[in-house]
Amino acid sequence: MEVFRASGHWLSANDIYQIAQRLKKGEIAIFPTDSVYTITCAFGSNKGIERICKLMGKKPTQANLSIICSDYEMMSQFTLPFSTQIFRLMKNTLPGPFTFIMKANVRKFRGYENKRQTVGVRIPDEPFLLKVIQELGEPLVCSSLHSDDELMQYFTDPEEVEEKFNSMVDIFVEDGPGGLEPSTIIDCTGNEPQVLREGKGKL
Repeated sequence: MEVFRASGHWLSANDIYQIAQRLKKGEIAIFPTDSVYTITCAFGSNKGIERICKLMGKKPTQANLSIICSDYEMMSQFTLPFSTQIFRLMKNTLPGPFTFIMKANVRKFRGYENKRQTVGVRIPDEPFLLKVIQELGEPLVCSSLHSDDELMQYFTDPEEVEEKFNSMVDIFVEDGPGGLEPSTIIDCTGNEPQVLREGKGKL
């Protein structure tokens, strides 16, 4: 594992370029977000997805992975068209600690073992991460980094993350302690948006 040290949510342009190039080659990474740590790979990396699923103890057909996009234009390529009401809700909350469950553009997920009809989409308020995705040119596939600790649901200590995943993950961006509260999940597949999980994001 190579550790990149962020400063105030920013990385150098060279670090961002290096990380994006390595993700393109199928490497996997742990990044801080505006909610909890996430384990990620490039959207088009089947090898990366398989590695993440193995770490999660799930088969690719069972894994319910979300995607992180850099902006609305990228997001719209992976979802079906959505209403003005939902767009306004997104404009009021993104970038931010929200996951929107949307109807998926199934053509974009044809190579996936898990045939997606819906997809969780994020645009987090994490500047370096959005820059990495812009450099990469495609979304990141992601899952929250859950802890085995009975009291702590998510990893928060950077040193613990390094120790635990040193031989399993290729890249770790460290920017202080990770968050404890996950994103708020909003289901936008029905007639009205519905909050499925109250998290860090407040409406």
